[in-house]
Amino acid sequence: MSRSRGVQRCSLISLSILIFAGMVVVLFQSISSAFELNHAEISEDKGIFQLKFTTTIDAPADYVRQVLTDFTYLYRLNPSIIESEILPSKRSGETKVRTKVLACASVFCREVERVEIVRILAGGDLQVDIVPEQSEFRSGKAIWKITAIDNRSKLEYEATVEPDFFIPPVIGISVIGTSMKDEVIRSFDRIEHIASINASKDRTDDFTIAGFDVSATGTPCD
Repeated sequence: MSRSRGVQRCSLISLSILIFAGMVVVLFQSISSAFELNHAEISEDKGIFQLKFTTTIDAPADYVRQVLTDFTYLYRLNPSIIESEILPSKRSGETKVRTKVLACASVFCREVERVEIVRILAGGDLQVDIVPEQSEFRSGKAIWKITAIDNRSKLEYEATVEPDFFIPPVIGISVIGTSMKDEVIRSFDRIEHIASINASKDRTDDFTIAGFDVSATGTPCD
């Protein structure tokens, strides 16, 4: 399934990108400032970025995992995800997912294709590997670690990614790092929001009155 956001291919000197970037900053400023990370680490070496983020999600671990593996609707996790679809996979126990992402840093934006293989590990964590020949990345891998803490979850995201598309020299590494951090924060916020809603809905649906026999009820009173 795909979702068009009416976004044209970006140009560094396009006025529309300046307007769009401004709208994104205004729209998600409150989200970025309200959601807190327990740990954030970004580094770069010879074009390879390493990321490590940790946060606490106010939702049970099973619901967090459910959101992360709802591959058809990945676009709900971040406005930068323009399209997402599940591709045929030759191996059992893995899911092949294609996404089109609007990668932005400062006024530079580019639509990027990405195909990943996702595996659910024995402990419930998620392992993600980019397929370079079908992606605009030379390499990439990530792991989502989900740890239950009563009715909350500890969520850890570790990734190594090497882009295979041109980034203008005027866009510094620090700008790219800040952009990546903002995207992770937005995704964490969406994950918590959706997972907590699903958990609340299931608790409501499961509500019953013990010992109450519906068949024993009579005709309602006038």
